[in-house]
Amino acid sequence: MELKTNNITDLANRYINNTNRHIFLTGKAGTGKTTFLRQLVSSTVKKTAVAAPTGIAAINAGGVTLHSLLQLPFGVFVPDQNYNSSDFVNTPRTVLSGFRLNKSKRKLLQELELLIIDEVSMLRADLLDCIDTVLRHARRKKNLPFGGLQILFIGDLLQLPPVVKDQELVHLNRYYDTSYFFSAHALTNYPPVYLELDKIYRQEDNRFVDLLNRFRNNQVTTEDVQYLNSNHFENIDHENLSDDHVRITTHNQKADTINANALNKLTTKPKTFKADIVGDFPESMYPVNPELELKIGAQVMFTKNDGEERRYFNGKIGTVTDITEDLIEVTCPDDDLPISVSQYDWHNIRYTLNKETNEVDEKIIGSFKQYPLKLAWAITVHKSQGLTFDKAILDLSDAFAPGQVYVALSRLRSLDGLVLSSPISNQMISNDTVLTSYSSNKPNLEQLEEQIKRDFKDFLRLHTSDSFDFSSLMYLMKEHLKSFEKIEGESKKLAYRQWTSELFDEIQKLGNTSDTFIRQVRQIAATEGDIIPTLLERVRKAKEYFEPLLHDIQKKIGQQIDSLKVKTGVKTYTNELIELEATVYSQIRNLNKAYQFIKETSNGNLLTREKLTSGKQLEERKEALKKIKEKVKKKPTHEISYELYKEGLSLEEIADKRGLVQNTIAGHMCYYVASGEVNVEDFVDKEKISNILTVAETIKSLKLTEIKEKLGEEYSFGDIKFALAFKESQGI
Repeated sequence: MELKTNNITDLANRYINNTNRHIFLTGKAGTGKTTFLRQLVSSTVKKTAVAAPTGIAAINAGGVTLHSLLQLPFGVFVPDQNYNSSDFVNTPRTVLSGFRLNKSKRKLLQELELLIIDEVSMLRADLLDCIDTVLRHARRKKNLPFGGLQILFIGDLLQLPPVVKDQELVHLNRYYDTSYFFSAHALTNYPPVYLELDKIYRQEDNRFVDLLNRFRNNQVTTEDVQYLNSNHFENIDHENLSDDHVRITTHNQKADTINANALNKLTTKPKTFKADIVGDFPESMYPVNPELELKIGAQVMFTKNDGEERRYFNGKIGTVTDITEDLIEVTCPDDDLPISVSQYDWHNIRYTLNKETNEVDEKIIGSFKQYPLKLAWAITVHKSQGLTFDKAILDLSDAFAPGQVYVALSRLRSLDGLVLSSPISNQMISNDTVLTSYSSNKPNLEQLEEQIKRDFKDFLRLHTSDSFDFSSLMYLMKEHLKSFEKIEGESKKLAYRQWTSELFDEIQKLGNTSDTFIRQVRQIAATEGDIIPTLLERVRKAKEYFEPLLHDIQKKIGQQIDSLKVKTGVKTYTNELIELEATVYSQIRNLNKAYQFIKETSNGNLLTREKLTSGKQLEERKEALKKIKEKVKKKPTHEISYELYKEGLSLEEIADKRGLVQNTIAGHMCYYVASGEVNVEDFVDKEKISNILTVAETIKSLKLTEIKEKLGEEYSFGDIKFALAFKESQGI
């Protein structure tokens, strides 16, 4: 059965959101892979990160590099502990021996539910096995491929292939059949589900579409080659053509030379625009030239889509018609009006785990602001990937890799815009037969629909069990309780040991009950037929039981945090409680997520981020966090003591509440005795005050130790402080 786009798109969404299976989503150029990626990231309820093999690919995908996300080493990786490693060759042992993760990075990797790897054609098999090694270790699930993390591979394998140097092949050929990602050992027993988008949005010329399909499948005929070569013109140059043709060539040097020569021929004044680079934005990730030199009359190409206005797209060709200090105007063929081009902000991001919500956040760590333009008399096949041209001159006489001709051809909307500077030979059109063999085993729609039924049932069991699994909360609570045993010397935290022990007992009780519930879930999942109605009812009841109890625990922790706001020396303890509160909140969200997932599924729908969390819920959480983290306004410490005194607390009670010694609180209150706001006789009787002041007057000294020497043990330093404060209030 032929796969249709709407079926495949729907199936891809279901496989990603409703199973734990790895997915390989492919499709010809222009079938909407990038659009699917962006829509998925904005809608999925799974905690997701996007990564790519190279910096440019990562920026274009809106993600990060695999090396930065997973702290991967460079060089060859061989999946053999006993292999002779070197600075050039890594093994599982050497990778992990030098692998260091801070607490927050490990937590991030443990919380991830979906990793999307874009431009997978460039991903080498050995790098994927290295990723598997790192994730098993970081997620502490050594028996599960990738530590149990679901991976979505996106890309067209007929685009840019993995780069393997000759000296690397000696090592890789001993362990891998091919360099492509699907040859990784980690996928041997868990191969990704092969899904191919089939509707082409870029090309509308049916004959051209059919020809490209034959290129993909190594089925190009002699007639196809003859038809393509009918577009060959000897000694072709831009002088023979309209200005809106771009030359696609095979090597950087050739493209750079063509662009430089064409720019130099223009007699107009040059203007250089420098990029504004802020923060962490490595040169390897620069999306365009940081110093863009242009002249009026230069042929340029847009490198971004225009967004809502859609005046231009990535790959649109035009001519610079005006330049000022802060303006570039580009006129494109068939457009009535010129385009005023604004600078674009590219962001380099880092994924972080929000400590308060346990959600994956994107943090901008660098930006690159520049006009989204580049000189476009020529461009390499490599850099043309992902672009769309109406007209192009293909200069492929030096094609050096399988598939380069296909990549170049697939940039065009139709054959009407094709010009060949040299004829295409039969030797230039073959693709790697390994890829043809791999794609020939893709399942049909019936097989996929049958498979997803089994995978979905497994996912229901695992997802529900994981959502009601209290082990992460229990582990954190145990570590928190253990921390009291490690305290050396005096610590104000020790005063809360009993409270912590009682809280631990509450959570442990819930954990034991959840273990019983998880066993029931497994029993339900083991039954034949439709388990959703039974599971939905059981999960609803479990949610109604656990949720209010967890809310009570969350409230207790919040109240404890509130009580610490007037204390000193408890910052670390407070932060531990904030982390604990966030974990309880995350557990409540997991229960809701499990219930909502089954409920939406029972109605034939996918659970989306929008359905799971309303704007109102997010605002409520923000307010709750604000209250938790809100500190008592910075005020003098004596003022805090005075407020507690006005509430009727004694010096001893204030000292206990604030975690300070009583003598310190006495000093605070002296401030208010001196100002006349507090009656000194609340603390010292009238006779003592008189005696203290008499001695002070007699010895002509206000020093505490000298006065106390004359008074004896019956009088404390606090008594003397109060008496002297009273003296100050009286102006004597």
